[in-house]
Amino acid sequence: MRRGFQKRPTQADIARLAQVSQATVSLVLNERDSEMRISAETRERVLAAIREWGYVPNASARSLAGGRNRIIGVYTFEPVFPTTSVDFYFPFLLGMEQEAAELGQDLLLFTSLDGERRIFRDGSTRLSLADGALLLGRNPDLDEIERLRDSGYPFVYVGHREVTGAPVSYVAADYTSATRELTELLLANGHQRLAYARLGDGEAHPSRDREKGFRQALRAAGTRLKGPVWTLEAADEVDGLLDEIVTSGITGVVAEQEALAEEIYASAGRRGLAVPADLSIVVLGDTTGARHTDVAWTGLRVPRQEMGRAATRLLVHLLDSQDAAATSESVSCVIEAGTTVGPR
Repeated sequence: MRRGFQKRPTQADIARLAQVSQATVSLVLNERDSEMRISAETRERVLAAIREWGYVPNASARSLAGGRNRIIGVYTFEPVFPTTSVDFYFPFLLGMEQEAAELGQDLLLFTSLDGERRIFRDGSTRLSLADGALLLGRNPDLDEIERLRDSGYPFVYVGHREVTGAPVSYVAADYTSATRELTELLLANGHQRLAYARLGDGEAHPSRDREKGFRQALRAAGTRLKGPVWTLEAADEVDGLLDEIVTSGITGVVAEQEALAEEIYASAGRRGLAVPADLSIVVLGDTTGARHTDVAWTGLRVPRQEMGRAATRLLVHLLDSQDAAATSESVSCVIEAGTTVGPR
């Protein structure tokens, strides 16, 4: 420290050096000096002392005093850095960083101790170091989300998230509209026998939103065939699925995951069926486990970067309007033409 300071300067030190009250320093730090009609000369004197002495506000104390740190926390229920999850999380984080920078906010990434990812530990949460938090994760702990909501701590979940009791704020991709549009594309190409297929849990909110769009398109078309919805436990069941596709005369498949679409494509090829000449396939944007072959899939792109931006904007809005109710927003998906849909 300069001029003999033996410790980090405090707010009281800055007030003494700038010859103002500590309350004035606090108002300048919290950007409330205009509300109290503090003169430009006084404000500059405070800022000059802050710059000269390298004063850094204590985030915890500032938060306890009811002020804003202009820090947004980011918490994920799964690790974000392993190579298997890089493609999934990176666009979200990029969008958050871009929007936070434009809004004058800092981002603080929270991880858990001792290898256990928990929001609460010993009855408290370190998220309180930030003004509010953005939560991500494909497999969240719903009890922790509900506990965080009940504590009154402001947060926005990135992805469709519904919990027991009062709603929580979230930003989700509009899977329903995009899936409906892609199903209508198949119908417009003359495909009247369609099926919806997915791997794993069909009860997850994103899966249900996608299925809803599929069913909406069929109802609107007035087709008598409602279209089966198949849920596979593993990719090795795809050959049996192809038996059903061929037997039922299905010519268009709406595949939830790209990994599933890859298996259907390969299984069709082994049977001498060409895509899209014999079988058209649309993919609904879930890239988990995909090998990313050179097939140009017709389907949707999940707007992850845009969702990160929208969630950051929403959180800042909630922080600025402390009495705002829980809010949900949807972000449109991008439809990618691809080459896997053809006329029947």
